[in-house]
Amino acid sequence: MNTDIFLQRVNIIRPDLERLARNKIRVQTHVEDIIQETLMRLWIVREKWEKHQNCKPMAINILENCIISHQRKIREVEPLENQPFADYAENPHQIAEAKDFGRFIWKLMEQLPPLQHLIMRLKDIEGLEVEEIAKITNLSSIAIRTNLCRARNKIRNEMS
Repeated sequence: MNTDIFLQRVNIIRPDLERLARNKIRVQTHVEDIIQETLMRLWIVREKWEKHQNCKPMAINILENCIISHQRKIREVEPLENQPFADYAENPHQIAEAKDFGRFIWKLMEQLPPLQHLIMRLKDIEGLEVEEIAKITNLSSIAIRTNLCRARNKIRNEMS
């Protein structure tokens, strides 16, 4: 596929891509960055793109993956020990106990193998779904669930 054909196809679907990106991302400069990233990825897979008559679904899929990647990059996860515990406790004594328990769990998590630690953090702390974790780690959903179960069992055994 030469550049002219690529640009023709891109110009047809670009307004839809921009609209979808604007619906999910509010900062205009971020939208433009995501669109550029999407177009770069489309250029990389242009041979596959050339074989399809309707290229829009592939472009939308790439766009959504770029949005997910962007959101993960900008999201800063605060360490567990800095999380506010006031919502779970009523008095200073309960807050102190909750913080101590949080630090204890955090130390147990740090002793886990790196993959189990990552999966447990993504699932239980950041609240990501198994499918999202699978995309990040390039593992199957079964492997994610298995590692998560093993990590939780290790934490549970250390606590008892």
